[in-house]
Amino acid sequence: MGPQWMPVAVMDHFYRGGAAIAALRGGPVRCERSPEEWLASVTPRFGTTSDGLSRMADGTLLRDAVAADPPAWLGQDHLARFGPQPELLVKLLDAGERLPVHLHPDRPFAERHLSCGHGKTEAWVVLDASEDTTAHLGFSVPVGRTELAGLVERQDTGGLLARMHEIPLRRGDTVVVPAGVPHVLGAGAFVLEVQEPTDFSILLDWDGYALDGPREGHLGLGFDVALEAVRRTPLSAEEVAALRVPAALSAEPAEQPRPLLSPEAAPFFRADLLRAPEASSTEIPVGYGVLVVLDGFGALADSGGEMHALARGDVVALPYSAGHLRLSGGATAVLCRPPEPADPGAPDAGAPSTTAPT
Repeated sequence: MGPQWMPVAVMDHFYRGGAAIAALRGGPVRCERSPEEWLASVTPRFGTTSDGLSRMADGTLLRDAVAADPPAWLGQDHLARFGPQPELLVKLLDAGERLPVHLHPDRPFAERHLSCGHGKTEAWVVLDASEDTTAHLGFSVPVGRTELAGLVERQDTGGLLARMHEIPLRRGDTVVVPAGVPHVLGAGAFVLEVQEPTDFSILLDWDGYALDGPREGHLGLGFDVALEAVRRTPLSAEEVAALRVPAALSAEPAEQPRPLLSPEAAPFFRADLLRAPEASSTEIPVGYGVLVVLDGFGALADSGGEMHALARGDVVALPYSAGHLRLSGGATAVLCRPPEPADPGAPDAGAPSTTAPT
């Protein structure tokens, strides 16, 4: 099985954006609120059975293709450790406005309350950002349980943001966002998001957005339970700095993939920069991955010597059975991958279901 090019499949959402995705992937802006595309996704949107699932060029759901032949798609080492799921969700997010203050549950919370073996640690690869774009990441001061509940009930967005670290976002930066940590992606950010394969979000503010926060903001658990998922202890400035890699996308060309994320991401997913040196190529490790071409033109050589043209905006699902691949030419790409099966921090096969409840 060779590499599989994924058609464009932009999604509607409650916040504004979409122009940056259209510029990268091609085609018109779908609507004012079309700020996300889920790339090579086998994960449905929370509360649905099929929204968010990606189709291949022939119309087959990628989820069904993987389920029909897990060894070919994922490889035996992956299957032995994780089971027949890719362990990965990749998205493009174009924040045409500030996103709400929100967070995602960690694995223990998801196991207790959502019958799921995954939480939602995520990471941002900043593809573009306005000059004044920032993000908020974690509380900078201790926040009591009653205090937090009051801020949410009053919808005191200013009070929430004032208690959080604010960091600049620049093109090429990467940021890991641990599960449980409140965060905000600021207006003007265009990011490639790599994350655990769930769609679990708990909202702390929602005024001004096209959603019903009191009904949709707590994963159906009620806020009394949902707020237990929040990390209320502060992050230190050193902890915040450790989650960032400034200008990661500016690394020089190399014949091996360049890791983009801080080490905190390793138990959950991987993301590597692929940029081949002139007159040479960059090796792509054998294994399942999602390749996103950010710029330029290039070629993907498979183990049989066949060359596949690549261009800016291409998204390619790479099955294990594609074997050894190499990227050459002037293309810059990000390779998103599941955690390494040998990593002791990654979840084992047999964990509770990763399917979001409906």
